[in-house]
Amino acid sequence: MVYLICLSINDTYRQMKLKSSAFKLSLTFLAILTGCATFDNRGHFVDPEQLSKIQIGITTKEQVAELLGTPSSVSTFGNNTWLYMSETTQKRAFLSPRVLKSNTTRIEFDDTGKVKELDSLTEQDHQVISHVNRATPTSGYSDSILKQIFGNVGRFNGKDPDK
Repeated sequence: MVYLICLSINDTYRQMKLKSSAFKLSLTFLAILTGCATFDNRGHFVDPEQLSKIQIGITTKEQVAELLGTPSSVSTFGNNTWLYMSETTQKRAFLSPRVLKSNTTRIEFDDTGKVKELDSLTEQDHQVISHVNRATPTSGYSDSILKQIFGNVGRFNGKDPDK
């Protein structure tokens, strides 16, 4: 009877030790996986509290620059539109980065330098633009591959043209 109790306790101890080892192994694996994810914050993050201090028709360019800092981009024509752009991305191990949060704050000024319009665009408002990989052919004579490779052979004789 005592032998059976000891055997039962020994089996229970082994099962607990095995469960503990499996638990430790799974925790280690999860810790390694979470270490693979990286978050990148890029751009100029606008504080909503600072943004609420801007009043349309009253706040000037200088005051906006003091509150929010230098804009990420300024319009090409007239410098009356300022953009503050930010993006948070997540990259896991070998996968492509994924955009978690994207925000663009647009501030437009009138001719006197006061805020005329203020709005924010999120990732739902953005449009994806696909690039076209076409090349425009040139008119005229086109060389073959062999002509391009061997075309300059013999053209240069190694002499200095100034001598």
